[in-house]
Amino acid sequence: MELNGLDKFKLITYQNLDIDERNVFTLLYQPLIGCDAFTLYLTLWAFIGRSRMKSPEFLHYKLYDILRVSPAQFIQARKKLEAIGLIVAYHNEEVYLYELKAPLSAEEFIKDGSLGAYLFSKIGKENFDDLVELFRVSRSDKDGFKNITSNFDEVFSSIPKPIDVKHNFTKKSKAKIQINHNFDFEIFVEGLSKNYVDRRKLSKIVKEKIMNIAYVYNLDEFTMQKVFMDSVDRDRNINIEELSKNARKWFEFERETVETTPEKPSKQSVTHDDILTQCKTETPSTILGILSNGKPSTVELRVVERIIENYEFSVEVVNFLLVYVIGQLEEFPSYNYFDKIAVEWQRNNVDTIEDAIGNIKNRQKRMTTSKVRRQPGKNVLPKDVESDWFDEYLKNR
Repeated sequence: MELNGLDKFKLITYQNLDIDERNVFTLLYQPLIGCDAFTLYLTLWAFIGRSRMKSPEFLHYKLYDILRVSPAQFIQARKKLEAIGLIVAYHNEEVYLYELKAPLSAEEFIKDGSLGAYLFSKIGKENFDDLVELFRVSRSDKDGFKNITSNFDEVFSSIPKPIDVKHNFTKKSKAKIQINHNFDFEIFVEGLSKNYVDRRKLSKIVKEKIMNIAYVYNLDEFTMQKVFMDSVDRDRNINIEELSKNARKWFEFERETVETTPEKPSKQSVTHDDILTQCKTETPSTILGILSNGKPSTVELRVVERIIENYEFSVEVVNFLLVYVIGQLEEFPSYNYFDKIAVEWQRNNVDTIEDAIGNIKNRQKRMTTSKVRRQPGKNVLPKDVESDWFDEYLKNR
């Protein structure tokens, strides 16, 4: 879309940028995006009123003058920020709207399958190791110490009535999908030993992680209790990484001990509507079982777990992503393949299966129009190969 210097823009965000995020942006993002995009991002943040989380309207000429860039250089810098997830761009007939996103944490960035690997390839192993060391936090040694911290109710008396707060406060929220299934968290908590588990540490984040893991690996409350207890250290701290690992171990154990020999359904027996209905009603574990004619592997479920953690998709979109990708490749690829498609879907605000189908059709039109061909020796994304049912389904939409 052609951009005129007289075109107006305004900015919104839902958080302030703290010093740690600025350091991550400076040291980890800057080598990937370059100086123009780096300066543009910080300049846009400077335009935003700290209390209102938005800016008045400006002309794009103002940015060109401040940054000393041409319109083409501005667009290139903005697109880099969009591609890396730091800006979401909107437009109507009157004005452009740029939503600013905070950078990932250093750990999230470094462990990210795309960003961390791309940075490594850009700056080399020695520089990469130096940056990792800069952000590494040493852990305090608490061996030999006893936890004597007081509980809230041991210090403060109860209050008769909670405060009704109606004001909006700034908060850093990373949207996660809402999972509704029959896992009863209260039953799960009641079965935990009070001597070994500090229930004050069952924060909202920990609860969401427990619910997600139980959902992905199809664990009931009592099995999840065992998995959870195996993930608590000597200081009664909850190790989230161990929680995920132990869930996978338990699932693998169950998978090996329960032998199943499902009948392989014929391709003709599954209709388009059957597949879409299952995406809307079944769990990802069940969908994978249908696609592979058996119980899914822990590797496959770990990929599902990462998709749920990293994206704000509804369950039906997660399921449809699995169906679409596996239908294309006729095998289960690495997480990075799912991630490339998920990034595009999130950027295009895909909330339903219908949105995803529309996005796929638009992408196919773009590919047909541009007539992109593979070139020998070039590392390009795999060509879209539609499965029979999906190709036919698109024609009928």
